[in-house]
Amino acid sequence: MRILARLRRCRRGVSALEFALVGPVLALLALGGFDLGNAALQSLRLAAAARAGAQYAFTQPTDSAGITAAIRANLPGWTDVTVPAPVLVCRCEDGTSVNCAGGACGGIPPALYVTLAATRPFTASTPLTATLFPALVLQGRAEFRLH
Repeated sequence: MRILARLRRCRRGVSALEFALVGPVLALLALGGFDLGNAALQSLRLAAAARAGAQYAFTQPTDSAGITAAIRANLPGWTDVTVPAPVLVCRCEDGTSVNCAGGACGGIPPALYVTLAATRPFTASTPLTATLFPALVLQGRAEFRLH
């Protein structure tokens, strides 16, 4: 009985027990923050690659293979990137899409816009982030007015 009473009064090791309970939660939160930062960085790299493709497309808007190569050249080592074909759309000043072949916007010729994109699936490094964002696809886009 004395031993139990003495153990109840003893406070040695309480901080170690508290750390053992709180430490894993803090570690998961820190790694989750790392994953979110990594996802943001990858999205920025995808957007920069799409802008590089837009710079190439500014001079060669119909060279789909060249545009794709320019985007991929700015993402070295990333083999899981998907680059869809560039999208050419004609729009009026109010934003409505019209036919590029013969559409008109009240007597004014429509403007030609080129949209480029690059996507990549995100793989989380922690179970917490993988649970919160199970099928996260990162995307970088660039759109510019050609004429």
